Amino acid sequence: MSWRTLFFSNPCKLSLKDKNLLYQSKEEEIKIAIDEIGVIILESHQIVITTALLSKLANMKVTVFICDKFHLPNGVLTPFHQHSLYSKNIYLQVDWSEPFKKRVWQKIIKQKISNQAQVLKLISKDSGYKKLINLLDRVNSGDETNTEAYGARLYWKYLFKNFKRNSDDFDIRNMALNYGYAMIRGVISRNIVAVGFLPSFGIHHKNFLNSFNLADDLIEVYRPFIDFEVYKMFKNIDISEIEPFLTKEYKVKLLQVLDIDISIKEKKFKILKSCELVLSSLVNATKDKNYKLLDLPTFSDV
Repeated sequence: MSWRTLFFSNPCKLSLKDKNLLYQSKEEEIKIAIDEIGVIILESHQIVITTALLSKLANMKVTVFICDKFHLPNGVLTPFHQHSLYSKNIYLQVDWSEPFKKRVWQKIIKQKISNQAQVLKLISKDSGYKKLINLLDRVNSGDETNTEAYGARLYWKYLFKNFKRNSDDFDIRNMALNYGYAMIRGVISRNIVAVGFLPSFGIHHKNFLNSFNLADDLIEVYRPFIDFEVYKMFKNIDISEIEPFLTKEYKVKLLQVLDIDISIKEKKFKILKSCELVLSSLVNATKDKNYKLLDLPTFSDV
């Protein structure tokens, strides 16, 4: 099933009616079946939304984003205590051994670098592709050699011209990357809670001030999918000649990333569905204490 991503950028009222989302503006009134919705982005600060609708969206596991004054996602609604084995799975999660976490992190980083290499292959940067592929055997348990960082420096050098990856930079490519990453991070967080895990308890990330450490672990393998879409958006544009501002058109293109096909175990899935499968496999890996059971996504057409 393909779920809809809804983007609200103008003043309106959103409420619950007959198990549907009811959209009301000055111009029109529309009903949308909630079981067809996967993600909602509330960009305008002049949107009124009822608590009844928010509660229903949480029950239906719909990811809801709110945005800041710069129209970038800065908050997400995730379901709470949705899993029947919530307490049991939390105990399993906090019982992760250090060797298990290090092996899981090793697998995540190897897949991330592999996916980055696939991006370079897709854009015909064969030299960069080969260099990243050659790094895979250097990723040890826990990536204690920090091969991820070395690979990132190579990757960004080949991916974009005159570019420095900086989340606070006003380069429009950085802004687009941040927007796309925020979408994936929120979807992953939703699925973490849905399987009965805590988003704040991570595998590698351990910041006590971060409520989404586990999401920040798992997002690493998804970043290259966003990178590739951002590359395609700006590859024929002179960055110096455009305003560093994400238009609605750019945002809609980034939201469509959630509906692209990727592969897990040689089967195609939408990114939105793949996040669910990755988390389910992490639960299985946790139960069996076998990091090899973790399934991670890769490009489907490389």
